[in-house]
Amino acid sequence: MAAATSIRGGDTVSPFLRWPFLIHLWTLAGLAFAMIAAQQIVLGNLDAAIRWLLLVLLVDHTDGTLARRFRVSERIPLVSGETLDLVTDVIGLTFVPMLFLWQADVFLPNWGQPLAIAAAGTCSFKYSMKARLLKAGTSRGAPPAFFSILVFWFLDLPQIWATAYAVGLVFLCWSPIRYPITSLMTTHWKPGFQSAINYLSFAAMVPALIWLQDAPAILFWPILALMLFHLFAAPLLLAIGVIQPGFRRVY
Repeated sequence: MAAATSIRGGDTVSPFLRWPFLIHLWTLAGLAFAMIAAQQIVLGNLDAAIRWLLLVLLVDHTDGTLARRFRVSERIPLVSGETLDLVTDVIGLTFVPMLFLWQADVFLPNWGQPLAIAAAGTCSFKYSMKARLLKAGTSRGAPPAFFSILVFWFLDLPQIWATAYAVGLVFLCWSPIRYPITSLMTTHWKPGFQSAINYLSFAAMVPALIWLQDAPAILFWPILALMLFHLFAAPLLLAIGVIQPGFRRVY
């Protein structure tokens, strides 16, 4: 598909034969995990499906950091890692998780289908603005953090709670409210509160993979609390100047 790429010394090597391409394959592995999760949902194996979705989250938390650390965009300019990441995120962090939540009866009866459709459209729209918001330092509307609704499944909370949260998230995504750029919008590993969701989700990942809903609830309540903080308190703190616009990656 691609022509050979020139490198130092005048040699030519296909970009697909250079080791940094493994990081792109890791991103694509997230898409593969999402598709396997979708298959398990269709087959009714919800426990297996959620484990595959957690592996999608693992990829999302690591591929971008690895790509920046090893300057993959400079070494393989022919391939857009950002595009690969967007495709994987839309499918693996919204489409398939919402299908899972619908089939797992996390929402009120008859609400699963419209919420899944609304989330899919909202996520696609929001991701189309990601590059611009990173430059602007703020986002118009909340980030499409629909993967976070899985916390309600892990905590086995009443359907009305998950439904209200999902409806609220859709409306906040389309709202004109200015949001600071946090780890809800783009994964990074900057030390401090801004990356708290990343740290907590990683801490919960192994117990969640092993015990699923039997994992200690203390692992998931702080994640939910931080999600609510980011969705409702963070824009207020941005408006009064406590949080400043902008975003700095580690790499």
